[in-house]
Amino acid sequence: MTASPQQDTEKWGAVRTWRHSPPTVRFLLLGVFVNQVGGFVQPFLVLYLVWRGFSAEQAGAAMTAYGAGTIAGVVFGAELVRRLGPRRTIIFSMLCAALLTGVLPMIGSYAALVGTIAVSGAMVQAYRPASMTLLTDLVPEARQVMVFSMNRIALNLGATIGRLCAAGLVLLSWNLLFWVSALTSLVYALIALVAVPKDAPGQAPAVKDTARAGQRVGYLGIVRDVRFVLFLLAMFLSAAVFIQSFVVLPLSMREAGYSATSYTWLISLSAGAIIALELLVTRVTQHWPAWVAVCTGLLLLGAGRAMYAAPDSVVLLVTATLVGVLGSMVGGATMWSYPAKLARPADKSHYLALTQAAFGLGTALGPALGAFGWNALGDGVWLLWGGLGLLATLAAGTAMRARGSGTTGSGPTASEPAPEHAPPTSATREEKAQ
Repeated sequence: MTASPQQDTEKWGAVRTWRHSPPTVRFLLLGVFVNQVGGFVQPFLVLYLVWRGFSAEQAGAAMTAYGAGTIAGVVFGAELVRRLGPRRTIIFSMLCAALLTGVLPMIGSYAALVGTIAVSGAMVQAYRPASMTLLTDLVPEARQVMVFSMNRIALNLGATIGRLCAAGLVLLSWNLLFWVSALTSLVYALIALVAVPKDAPGQAPAVKDTARAGQRVGYLGIVRDVRFVLFLLAMFLSAAVFIQSFVVLPLSMREAGYSATSYTWLISLSAGAIIALELLVTRVTQHWPAWVAVCTGLLLLGAGRAMYAAPDSVVLLVTATLVGVLGSMVGGATMWSYPAKLARPADKSHYLALTQAAFGLGTALGPALGAFGWNALGDGVWLLWGGLGLLATLAAGTAMRARGSGTTGSGPTASEPAPEHAPPTSATREEKAQ
């Protein structure tokens, strides 16, 4: 069931958006969920390698290789979209991910194991630019924020269920972690093969579209767009600030005398709030100008982290957690959907890939920075992370507000011509609410 042209400018709630979205969108979200259910290799990788007899240092190095692979994967994935198209990119990346993940338990050499882990991480993430490109191609711009919020719910719900499944699989066999993960990648590849049309509008490889290919600027052209680089900085900082709830928070709570169970309950509260409330929050925030939603979300995220500076109060811990989670819900979906509005069709996957790479880099470097800051400053480091949340707010505000502050853009749109070799300078087009 699809919307009429007149409805394309309306912003709806989650249920109506789901009902009026093309079947391909629903299957894409289902595929993301299924794939994320099997995404428990990374959180259990260190424990698995230690179980196999490798040292903690070797396990940490392998984990670093996996993280580097995931960042490279999204960058490489955008090039696959350009050359193969989104559908074939998802199928190819998921088939490769299934093969590489499935053979990991059979590899004995440490060097070969680390290499396979790195390439596996790349293939696991290479589908993301394709999936996000399809979502923006198949859904009217006015409802993309809500659809990206659904995508976030699929990721979070899948990860939550996946961790529970992993705990049971480990009791049976460590190898099952990798084989079941490989199976979920195969299921996602099958969904893309069956449910994503070959010739749907906007899905043909951009390299075959000579008119659009001539307008491509590629990664080098995109990073010359200073305002978009500021947006990437905001994304990087937001990821680094966000990840501290998994790095510094358990250290801080242990220092304050809390048990590991208390930390588990607090993190479960965070995940539950996102799954239960994000779509309701997005129903409101999708009507805000993009820069307002993103900046408000980043301010709340930073404020929540700063509130952890006094961890002795249970009430303050819960409040800080909920404030940070609210920030993630207020700005998250808008922040992820925003880059697609800046790019010409031929460069859309590259904009989305750079955004994912910036977030991945933040989550990769954030733990090391957080541990270093904790050792140097103790609970005072939370004030530093709160300040970095404010810096992310300023970067996002400068990047997004400069492109237009109202419901109309201040520069050429993605479909309008621009000077040759110059990066796109389109503005966000905020549609009026119903």
